[in-house]
Amino acid sequence: MLKFEHSRALTAILFALISVSASCKTLDSYHKTQEDLDLSIKAYNLEFESKAIDRTARFVHPAHRAEYMAKSLEMTKRITIFDATILDIKLFNNGVPTSSGSKEDFDRAIVVIRYQLAILPSNKLKSPIIEQEWVHYQEQWVTIPDLSAFLD
Repeated sequence: MLKFEHSRALTAILFALISVSASCKTLDSYHKTQEDLDLSIKAYNLEFESKAIDRTARFVHPAHRAEYMAKSLEMTKRITIFDATILDIKLFNNGVPTSSGSKEDFDRAIVVIRYQLAILPSNKLKSPIIEQEWVHYQEQWVTIPDLSAFLD
């Protein structure tokens, strides 16, 4: 009888270890996805603000890259960005909002950014709030940019 209880306790401990290991793997996946998104947002925006459009193109969704490159010349000639502040990041899983505190996977993000910029020929400082859309595409985060929001 003692042997049976001992093996039962061992089975319970083994089951608990497997459960903890599996949940840690899930959390690691979530944190990796969040970290990849954060790094992509930071790298894209740093290069975008410094007008390094050729380097930002790698972060643009392939279906939108040609249009982005076509509009980028006008953007670099007319716009000077002085400051950018991320106000919010909204996460979505299959179109359904999820919170950043949630451990659910997410496949889309909307990054809300307030810019301080000037658009030639004017020299007036403007502070538009722009939403950047980010999607998880082929194991990386890419943006679907709307440069017309800057040029209007």
